Amino acid sequence: MATPTVRSVFTTGRRLVLLNRRQISGRRGLIVTGQAGTGKTTAITQLGRNHELLVRQRLSRATGGSRPIVYVTVPPGATPTTLAIEFARFLSLPIVRGETQTSITHAACDLLIRMRVELALVDEIHNLDLATRAGAEASEQLKYLSERIPATFVLVGIDVAGSGLFNDTRGQQIAAATRSPRPNRSPTAPPHSDRTGGA
Repeated sequence: MATPTVRSVFTTGRRLVLLNRRQISGRRGLIVTGQAGTGKTTAITQLGRNHELLVRQRLSRATGGSRPIVYVTVPPGATPTTLAIEFARFLSLPIVRGETQTSITHAACDLLIRMRVELALVDEIHNLDLATRAGAEASEQLKYLSERIPATFVLVGIDVAGSGLFNDTRGQQIAAATRSPRPNRSPTAPPHSDRTGGA
């Protein structure tokens, strides 16, 4: 049975995917945030599963080579390279020893564009530590990926507003392109705000 969290994230995410489908730039994303154990990952997993089913129904059998969603987890101590590798791993792209971050990023982006991805789910974004140079560069990498890949980005993390993740210039740019459900006692409430809040 779908919980209020799942319904709210699905409704908002689905609406943004439809709005972004014809956008070349200026696509809007979604932030899902809250305390640990409040159903954030479950909600976006359901969003991804439901969206993939809807896409495959819409396209019938003409889905060969397409991948409607991509799901990655930001690793602890994330760097631009480790973030690019997470995308490449999801796509089962081979990574050659010594391959550069730029090469991995371009290969992943090019494949996702060819596969017509529409929804990019990025979990554990609280692992981006903007107090470090590597974390700040990984945040910049995430912003680049969201601009390069023609998909709706859903960013998920624990108390991302309170963590200061969106306080600097890079974070403000990411937050400005996303919306978040209004805080509530439950993980998610119906969305009314473009500001980050409890999911």
